[in-house]
Amino acid sequence: MVSRNRNKRSFVVFVNVCRWLLALVLMLSGFLKAVDPVGGMYKLQEYATAFSLTGMSDGWLSSFALVQAAAEFLVGLYLFMGVYRAFIPLMALLAMLLFTPFTLYVWVTGAVSDCGCFGESVVMSNAMTFFKNVLLLLLAIVAFAGRRAFVRCLSSNTRWVLVLFSLVYIFAMQGIALHHLPLIDSGSYAVGSNLRSKVEFVPDEYEYKAVYYNKETGNAEPFIVDADTVMGSEWVLDGYTEVLVAPGTEPEINNFSIVDWEYDVELSDALVADTGYVCIVPIESVEAAAVTHVDKVNDLYDYCIANGLAFCAVSSSDEDALSLWAKRTGAEYPVYWADAGMLRAMLHANPGLVLLKDGVVVGKWAAADIPVVHGAEDTTVQFSEAAVPVYADVRCWPFWVILLSGVLVVLSLIDVLLVQIARKERGNRSPKETAGKTIDDSNTTY
Repeated sequence: MVSRNRNKRSFVVFVNVCRWLLALVLMLSGFLKAVDPVGGMYKLQEYATAFSLTGMSDGWLSSFALVQAAAEFLVGLYLFMGVYRAFIPLMALLAMLLFTPFTLYVWVTGAVSDCGCFGESVVMSNAMTFFKNVLLLLLAIVAFAGRRAFVRCLSSNTRWVLVLFSLVYIFAMQGIALHHLPLIDSGSYAVGSNLRSKVEFVPDEYEYKAVYYNKETGNAEPFIVDADTVMGSEWVLDGYTEVLVAPGTEPEINNFSIVDWEYDVELSDALVADTGYVCIVPIESVEAAAVTHVDKVNDLYDYCIANGLAFCAVSSSDEDALSLWAKRTGAEYPVYWADAGMLRAMLHANPGLVLLKDGVVVGKWAAADIPVVHGAEDTTVQFSEAAVPVYADVRCWPFWVILLSGVLVVLSLIDVLLVQIARKERGNRSPKETAGKTIDDSNTTY
């Protein structure tokens, strides 16, 4: 009997450890997608292109990215809290049964370079992604098979509060990230990045050397010395060669290029070399760009012209589309050309503002959040104050992590209190009063 109870406890521990590990990965995956829904849409566009799904519009892909992130997060959260054990473990298992062979196919074919499982925050190779999913599939099988041994963190009396909160939580977070900027920016153009060093190409360093061989010993191995070295009479000069003394480095950002096609001029080097403020306004596609807050861009341009600051609007759209953009928005500024991939990496907003100071990214804003600088008298103070609160209040990921953790702890404590009150009330009732009445007061297993 003791051995049987011990084995049962070991099984319960094993099942719940597997379930919590799976839940945490799903929550993390969904969270990192939810903080950057625009980046999720970009990744789905890569898949659509790779699989020739030309009929998928950006609107559908954006909606799918929102739902996918929410579904992963919610399944992980409910699995972690041990609620809806008849449904949630099955959903987790079906998801892994779908994604595991899919990631194998992506690995074999190389359809995309990165699956985007954890957004842009964690980049994994396709091989690592597949083996990660194999492990998660095994955890999902264990969780589904042993779902009756789940340790619950909430009873059925309060789980509806969890459902209501979690739905508001995940979609509110996505809405804020969608209308402003990602809550986590781990890209090459993140605030604080030194673009001057990231776009720099360092070539290999070579030195000229003299090549000698020894005519007396007949040694066939050449002897390489500095070119100005004078050797003895027993040595014969066999010419000169270049020797690599310091390998070069490739730039971290290899597609940073802004071109003025009218004058055939490359502007990117001058922008990162500027020691003052540089305003770069990425407009990836003027056809799809929002025009709600373009007046802020127009005012910013006027301000930069009046104060002698560098202003550069960039887009990947063609000349006809840019002409139509100028008519729609009243834009008087020139729009230069840049690769769409570079613009997407630079800013997940269309349009928006990237502010440089001495080659360093000091601020990023979506169009709605561009600081009002028109009419300011002190350029330095104005931009310094504007560059500090890049994210404020709810537009930062720690706020959402703390909020979720705090609500789960408080909700669990309230649930324990309600269960204890229910038990006490049931204990005070007579057997006749409690006959036929049940209450779900279990806070451990069921």
